[in-house]
Amino acid sequence: MEKDLEPILEDVIAVIKEAGRTVLSFYNSGDYEVKYKSAHNPVTRADLESNRIILAGLEKYGYGLLSEETADDGSRLKKSRVWIVDPLDGTRDFIEKTGEFTVMIGLVENGKPVLGVVYRPAGSVLYYATKHGGAFRRTGEGGAVRLKVSTKTDLSKFAMLSSRFHRSKAEIKFAARFGIKDFIDRGSSLKICQIAAGEGELNFNPSDKTFEWDICAADIILSEAGGRLTDANGQEFSYNKKDPGNKSGYAASNGVKHDFIISSLKELLKKNGGESR
Repeated sequence: MEKDLEPILEDVIAVIKEAGRTVLSFYNSGDYEVKYKSAHNPVTRADLESNRIILAGLEKYGYGLLSEETADDGSRLKKSRVWIVDPLDGTRDFIEKTGEFTVMIGLVENGKPVLGVVYRPAGSVLYYATKHGGAFRRTGEGGAVRLKVSTKTDLSKFAMLSSRFHRSKAEIKFAARFGIKDFIDRGSSLKICQIAAGEGELNFNPSDKTFEWDICAADIILSEAGGRLTDANGQEFSYNKKDPGNKSGYAASNGVKHDFIISSLKELLKKNGGESR
């Protein structure tokens, strides 16, 4: 781990846990109003209060900021270090009471992740990683457990992690082609974190519906655990772009057959006219 990241990581963990406690209090009380920023894109008071806590806690660093719940004034584009924040990833899981929602904070330097923290308030599960420092998970007050992806190479034995609310046609067709029968429904960024923990091998979303804040923190956690996350064309992500949308989607795997997965996914999408949902 780069030495200057150690105190930053401690601060981020403290901030994300505070935000998580607040999110959980809303979750348990049911005292929140659901609004919609657009069709199928809900936001609650928990999202906004979590965002406020995170921004206040990280303000002292003077880095740039890209957050799902903060208006983007473009000033981040002039900064070398930028926070990429999703104050409540999996809002629908929050509303539907699955417990599978997270708070996510990533830090990028010159477009590349150097730190990522993902916190699941329900169950108090913390995933975190720093550049060259490894990836870890802590549950409750327990000690840190180093994360390592699985070494499975047979695609038919892979577990595919998928959203319980919108499994795509591309996922179904890919699984059928390679004989994948093990689907794990999981909310939010937990899909990628679970791959990092060796508890699944593949998750992809080739649509243009995700954004940098949906993957940034989980990206470095997965890579430090030995896996890979690219766009659906196999390109490594560069963050803090002017347009933060993931126009070519994403694919996360244990890394063993990532290039083959990408080429097969591209072939599948081409055959189906680019249809991904």
